[in-house]
Amino acid sequence: MTAQSWTDAELDALRRIGDPLADDIVAEIFRDGDVDAVRRLLRHLVDNDHPLLAVGDDALPPELLAHVERYFATSDAALPELDAARIVAGEHVFELHGPEVLMTLCCYSLPASYTARKGVQVLAQTGRLESHPKRRLIETTQMVIDVMSPGGLALGERARHHGKGIRSAQKVRLMHAAIRRLILAKHGEQWLEQFDVPINQEDLAGTLMTFSQIVLDGLERIGAPLTAEMHGSYLYAWSAIGRIMGIREELIPADLAAARVLTDTIKRRQTARSDAGDLMAGALVELMRESIPVGILRGLPATLLRFFLQDDSRYLALPRPDWTEILVRAIHGFTRIFDRIAGASRLSRKLYRAFNRRFIAALLRIERGPKRTDFDIPDHLKRSWKIKT
Repeated sequence: MTAQSWTDAELDALRRIGDPLADDIVAEIFRDGDVDAVRRLLRHLVDNDHPLLAVGDDALPPELLAHVERYFATSDAALPELDAARIVAGEHVFELHGPEVLMTLCCYSLPASYTARKGVQVLAQTGRLESHPKRRLIETTQMVIDVMSPGGLALGERARHHGKGIRSAQKVRLMHAAIRRLILAKHGEQWLEQFDVPINQEDLAGTLMTFSQIVLDGLERIGAPLTAEMHGSYLYAWSAIGRIMGIREELIPADLAAARVLTDTIKRRQTARSDAGDLMAGALVELMRESIPVGILRGLPATLLRFFLQDDSRYLALPRPDWTEILVRAIHGFTRIFDRIAGASRLSRKLYRAFNRRFIAALLRIERGPKRTDFDIPDHLKRSWKIKT
């Protein structure tokens, strides 16, 4: 395997591998307390921002807490060395274009992941997006903000001094291992024959590409002014996140060209229509509609999904096009002409930024649950993005 190409045989083998570091910890929990202990762990991780700091009724029993502490210690020991300057440069890209990144996440990254017929089955099994679409979207968006905010990926001298994003990524990694164990405990060989190991290495790499290469592709489509250095810095930051979350080194692209190759290769192998993908996309569109106060624009979310996904939108059962499709095409076409005249797509960026601010403000008003802090954006990012709360 090289940094520039991945064969079907190599990726087939990686579909049989999960994440040994986290899976071994969860296997010990399973042996000590059976499947109910793993369920309790998953509920605890979902319900608590700081799983090691929960107290009282929210605290884990001592034997389960010991496993979680060992996981974080093992994960801390495996943290990669990071180029701090490149991480800061990637964070700066997020500060400049964060609202557009979050819109691209909702309108492009997540729907693209729903077109992966095998991988999307895990989301359908957990039922969290169907049953709690707001919470699912908020948790995903919150993780992106945690890891990409200034200092989010900072490595401290001691584990407790690590950036918030590192802890967030480590927690999601352990959640993935718990979900793997629960799915296989319920479905066993039947699941493996149909879909391979849940949240396997290829699926993890595909998800990493949706948060990095596909986001960068989406920013280009709406005319965000990004230099080659900015592309590289943003990809580097997400490559670091991928390593923290247990993705194998051979699946981390060396540069943007390799990231495009990996994205296209996984798309060729995995993209197909599925009931689970339709279910996820439908829940996402309905949630985005709730942030649009003007009734005649309620078709805009589905239109934006089509705009970003292009031909791949045929793999999702989206609502039928309405007049907003003409609106988006007209705006996009006009700004392409404007680009040639003025050298910058200022109009489209202003329109997208206005939509994005409203959507982010709607997220800030949503509660995550009685045990969770509300959706949180650092104050300096709110000021930079002009988000009113």
